[in-house]
Order: sequence, then structure tokens, then C-alpha cells
Amino acid sequence: MTETKDWIFFLPIIVVVLMIVLLFLPIMYLSMDYYVTPHAPPPDFSVAGDLLPFGGSFLEELDLWVSLYSDAENMQNVFRWVGIIFAVGFGLDALTLLIGAIRVKTGSKELKKARKRWLISGIAKIISQVVVIVIMVAYIPGLLEEYGIIFGFTMGLGMILTMVAGGILIFAYILAKIAG
Repeated sequence: MTETKDWIFFLPIIVVVLMIVLLFLPIMYLSMDYYVTPHAPPPDFSVAGDLLPFGGSFLEELDLWVSLYSDAENMQNVFRWVGIIFAVGFGLDALTLLIGAIRVKTGSKELKKARKRWLISGIAKIISQVVVIVIMVAYIPGLLEEYGIIFGFTMGLGMILTMVAGGILIFAYILAKIAG
């Protein structure tokens, strides 16, 4: 019979691969319509597109309006930082999970310590995405409405798969707890 450490490390490795792939998938889809006179059609400018960890069509479309509206540059910088934060988070998380999985496989790290890290990381992934959703749905639209901007948000594949990755890590914890 094989030891738990000989097969359980595959689950964090799957999450590592998923986190690397997430660097190239859209985090979210955003749309903004700016009205000088609130809610009077048509909008003075409209921007919509995907936000990727390293930019995306949303930021490129916002470039067109930066010279006309000073607030557009501020929004562009905020969403650029959101993408960078996601990219850094995905990268660091993938690196620490990879190192932990290798250490479990080679036996230099106890499975008990690793599974605790997997549980914490899995829960953190899910909670962080829920917090982002709440901010994007409840806080940002109200904040931008003061400026005559109607804001739309849709979860992207990046956010959905981050929650899936969190679920895989929680599942790895459960399996490691049962097996060992």
C-alpha cells in the first residue's frame, strides 16, 4: 500500500497548474457608461471588456477616454492595480503550493503541516473571491454613480477557477485528513 504523501501531492500540483493558467484568463468582464446628464441616453462614452491580470481589452478601451476625462485615468490605474494584485497573488500562491507539494512528496515536510496550509489557502481563495464580488457588486457601482457612471460587472473565468482551485485544496485537506 502506498503512503498518502505519494499520491496526495498531485492535488496541489493541479492547483499550481490552474493558477498559472489563470494568469492568461480574464478575471472579470467590466462595463462602464458615462453620462454627463445622469441616465440620459446615449452615454458620452462607453467602455466594456475583459480585465486580465496583465491588462486586457477593458484597459485598452479606457485608454481612448483618458485624454478627455481625467477621472478615466484614475479608474484605469485602479483596475490596472487590481489586475496586478491578482497576477502577483496567483504567482506567489502557485510558487508556495509547488514548493509545499514537492516537500510533501520528498518527505521533508510533514503532511500534517501541509494539509493545514492547503485548508487555509483553499478557504482564503474562496473568501477573497467572495469579497471581490461583494465590492464589485455592492460598493463600486454606488461610488461611481455619483460621477454619472453606470458600472457593470460579471465574474470571469479567472474568478470562477480561483474558487474551484480553493475547492480542490479543501478536498486535498479532507483526503489527507482521512488517509493520514
